[in-house]
Amino acid sequence: MTKKVRVITDPKVIKLMLEDTRRQILQLLRNKEMTISQLSEILGKTPQTIYHHIEKLKEAGLVEVKRTEMKGNLVEKYYGRTADAFYINMYLGDEELRYFARSRLKTKLDIFKALGYSFNDEELLDIMDKLLAKEHEYKMEISKEIEAKEELLKDFSNEDIIHAIEWFSMAKLGRDDEALELLKKLGEILKK
Repeated sequence: MTKKVRVITDPKVIKLMLEDTRRQILQLLRNKEMTISQLSEILGKTPQTIYHHIEKLKEAGLVEVKRTEMKGNLVEKYYGRTADAFYINMYLGDEELRYFARSRLKTKLDIFKALGYSFNDEELLDIMDKLLAKEHEYKMEISKEIEAKEELLKDFSNEDIIHAIEWFSMAKLGRDDEALELLKKLGEILKK
């Protein structure tokens, strides 16, 4: 049975999820169950390549066979995710993940500059990095609570649960003096 929320804390599994093809597969499987040949066609990759990635995702407990169908004398396996939402924390102390998180933030700086904002790159990157670390920490706490109490939330849509996690996270950030100070600095830097 598919869980609504699953918290991923193993850095190896997080790194596995961040590989581009696997990330795309997980994204496609969020909407519906699919076969290797369907994924292969959509992603423009060979079935062997998709099979390899599916096997890695299965080993990590992120996807599973949801159903099988007979097509002539062949068995078609339909794969789906083991959870509707996966929450990961890029700030678990793993240096490679921290580097990856920080490099993704650098892209945001390029966007800000393209829009005409001026700032000290390292100062802004540092503020954003600290805020994101706090946000990840709070989302993980909330997600673990939801994961433990999933039965109480069975009547709510996945989208509503994900939005609730976002709101709970904002509420926790709003009570965090350091986060509020960082947000003020962010607001001062990103103004024209």
